[in-house]
Amino acid sequence: MKLTAALNIACALLMLSGCASSTPPHYYTLVDGDRAPPAVVAAPFAIRMHPVTLPEQLNQPELVMRKGDGELFISDNALWASPLPEEMRSALTGQLERSLNTVEVSGLTPPQDKPVVGISVAVQQFDAWPGNRASIAVTWRLSFDAGSAEEQLLTCRTQHQKTSQGGYSGLVATQQALMRDVATDIANSIKTRQCG
Repeated sequence: MKLTAALNIACALLMLSGCASSTPPHYYTLVDGDRAPPAVVAAPFAIRMHPVTLPEQLNQPELVMRKGDGELFISDNALWASPLPEEMRSALTGQLERSLNTVEVSGLTPPQDKPVVGISVAVQQFDAWPGNRASIAVTWRLSFDAGSAEEQLLTCRTQHQKTSQGGYSGLVATQQALMRDVATDIANSIKTRQCG
């Protein structure tokens, strides 16, 4: 009886020490801290960013990375601060608001005196090779003068790749830069009303 109690206590202590020595999770975001001052003249339109869609294998709370061409791995302690589609939507929205000097109006009553440009983004690829590179491929659809009889639609696609150095922090910084590149492409297509 005493031996069983001693074994139970020893097992409990081992389990507690294992939990105490495990690495705590680290949370990452695609939203960078760049807060450039707004331009003097506001854009003559507002934007509405729809939810971002992406392949289900990427829609995980953890960072999804590649070991080779056919193997994915998921880190146990490197997590996104919010669901990845929302991270992407927030990153793109912030960049577009700054570069276009406009406001995003999802969930708000749009301004009466400004048309709203609707933006739908579908991510086809968001690959990461730690210490090597990261890439992204995105398609977006713009709806100009949404809701009017003269609504115009434009569908564009882009892809970017950048080298990455360091651990998870370096990889996420590279992915933030990729999101900035995509936001620049979307902003240019809004300004010119054509794909670049």
